[in-house]
Amino acid sequence: MFKKKYLKKIPLIKRLYPSVVKKILNFFQKSKVYFSFYGLKIEGDINEPMDKEIFLFDDYENNQIEYLMNKMKKKKFDYLVDVGANSGIYSLIISKKYKNIKVISFEPVLLSINKFIKNLRLNSNLKNIKIYKFGLSDKNCSLLMKSQKKKNYIQTGGFGVVKKNENLKNLHTQKAIFKIGDEILKLKKKKIVLKIDTEGHEEFVIKGLNKLLANNQILLQIEIFDKNFSKIDNILNKKKFQKLKSISSDGKTDYYYINY
Repeated sequence: MFKKKYLKKIPLIKRLYPSVVKKILNFFQKSKVYFSFYGLKIEGDINEPMDKEIFLFDDYENNQIEYLMNKMKKKKFDYLVDVGANSGIYSLIISKKYKNIKVISFEPVLLSINKFIKNLRLNSNLKNIKIYKFGLSDKNCSLLMKSQKKKNYIQTGGFGVVKKNENLKNLHTQKAIFKIGDEILKLKKKKIVLKIDTEGHEEFVIKGLNKLLANNQILLQIEIFDKNFSKIDNILNKKKFQKLKSISSDGKTDYYYINY
């Protein structure tokens, strides 16, 4: 069976196909789209880069997802902790694949939380997901976040914490709540898959999870910007984490570590 993701390998189609589909949907004044991904029912928006990739090409971090699930086959894990869950793609996929695992998802952006809840309702048979409507950090605080905005649409994927003196021109900003991870996740002697995708805030997430990282067996998937890699890698090495692999796609790199 032909798979849509192969269309991305044809440069002309990769360039023209998305714009043609988007123009057709705009003509009918429609941006909301529904699609299936890893057997899940998903509601998306054609203006959202992640949703567009899945809707048009059946492809969003497929290599990362497959690698993570292959690693999970080799060990019986108790939890998935999804930090920066966005619209819930990873949480939903793991929940569906591993019915006995407990999925704990953290997302501070209300727009993303609402999408996640809609997707969970579309897959109402999944009963093992708990959503926390805040992010994780090394302090209990409120932080200003920013994202791209285009016309009447605010991009939900890519929300990041605003840095000091950062230029916010033409960006959408909003406050969000963050809490210390160790005060929420009081787990010991568990086997945990920890996924961190926080658009540059991962250092502070890790600092707030010192006890979790020390007291449990962790398989970690973490997205790290190139400029932050040396610092984060050094922090994880000091915590006795071993790097297994890195996978890059769409200008982003995910790294895989274990501490067992």
